[in-house]
Amino acid sequence: MGLLDLPAPILGAVDGALGTFLPGFLRLLLWGVLAGWLTMITYRRLSNQEKIGRLKVEQKVQQKLIADFDGEFNELLPLIRKTLGTGFRQLGLALGPALLATVPVLFLVVWVAGRFAFDQPEIGATVSFTPEPARTELQWQPPEAATESEDGWSVEWPAPGQNVRLSDGRNNALLELPLEHAVPVIHKKHWWNALMANPIGYLPDESPVEVVHIGLPKNIVIAAGPGWMRGWMFTFFLSFLLASVGFKFVLKID
Repeated sequence: MGLLDLPAPILGAVDGALGTFLPGFLRLLLWGVLAGWLTMITYRRLSNQEKIGRLKVEQKVQQKLIADFDGEFNELLPLIRKTLGTGFRQLGLALGPALLATVPVLFLVVWVAGRFAFDQPEIGATVSFTPEPARTELQWQPPEAATESEDGWSVEWPAPGQNVRLSDGRNNALLELPLEHAVPVIHKKHWWNALMANPIGYLPDESPVEVVHIGLPKNIVIAAGPGWMRGWMFTFFLSFLLASVGFKFVLKID
């Protein structure tokens, strides 16, 4: 389990409970709202709201002075510099807390992507398996479970208990079907897996196979509209954005 995966068991349990009476679309909306709330609460806690508020008032006064100014341009320059300086001071106070406020949301985004991006294939559905390098020798058990294609293999997705195993030419076990998690790729372990682990495991270091891409079906959250709207990202990030703006005004955050 990677660092960003630590909340996954709790989030998965909550989502499983919600899934008994809410569809995926509504659950994604709720997770987006939670992400927006976390962002605003964290930002408010870490930022100097009192000082930022004073600077905003000061900047509005300076902007009004500029708007009402009726004199020579060289007399206006000091006021412009002062207004810009106030704006940069306000940005400096807000930037650090704003960046830190995204950290809790990263945990949630990593889990949401793993939970809602792909679906498990239906039993008997044809799923593609594409290894890299492309000409790597692979072996399936039982052999009749897979059919060789132009760039890999096609496999009928087995039922639970009807295990299908993939290994390389060195008899290294690569993966076993059906998968426990809907993850579309298995690869050798990298440094960044300390942050985000692959829940279906990793390929052996000594294997000639570097990556196996698995043609899992994408999770369709919205059945209508263009393709870019149908996956998890549109619903989640739209609700996240709207919730962040809403909580900013409700909580009176500067």
